[in-house]
Amino acid sequence: MRKRLLIALILSLAIANTQAGVVGYFRDRGADFLDLFLFRISAPRGARGLGVRARATALAQANALYFEGEQFGMDRRGIGVWAERRTQGGISLLSFSNIENDIVWGNYFLKPDTPWMKYEERGLIRNDNYWDDGRHDFFSVSAEVQPILLPGVEIGCYPVEIVDFIVGFLTLDPQNDDLARVKKYAPEFSDKETSDTAELIILPEDIDTLMLSTIPLEQTKTETANP
Repeated sequence: MRKRLLIALILSLAIANTQAGVVGYFRDRGADFLDLFLFRISAPRGARGLGVRARATALAQANALYFEGEQFGMDRRGIGVWAERRTQGGISLLSFSNIENDIVWGNYFLKPDTPWMKYEERGLIRNDNYWDDGRHDFFSVSAEVQPILLPGVEIGCYPVEIVDFIVGFLTLDPQNDDLARVKKYAPEFSDKETSDTAELIILPEDIDTLMLSTIPLEQTKTETANP
């Protein structure tokens, strides 16, 4: 009984300490949970897909794969459809990727021009040459099989996100991915909920501009008068 009361007290204090409110608090916890997983089904265009890939961290991996087509599913909290052309090859730290992808359809977390996406590099949209797979997660574990002329599958998990999920209940955010954190730097943030998990007003400014906009007017006048 005492343990339950203690847990309830900790959660109450954590929620009270966050700027997101009760709905935002549990929304971020749900998003942190989704961050643990990777699951995508691939549909190659004709015969433009063949290969296998296995990974148990960036140190222990082997890749030999080419794919061009559409990917359906989820990569962490990003859920949608990717149009993708990808070549991967190599072993261990000598693995490389050439990736071109675009979002055909996606939830808020796959929109490239949102404050959340601009706040920090997420690795959900990748268009470049990379050593490794371009997802910015050294410890990720995954496997992919792409047969020729048939749908393929990619599954995986992100062990580092387990820590982020657990400490998130105390409003700690080591991965810098809580919407409440974006709200802290974006005063025009909207808490309007949508079927895509969350919807924000897309702001034209970048985060640095938004932070500067929070400087009190009196301080700005003082700095102008005393260069």
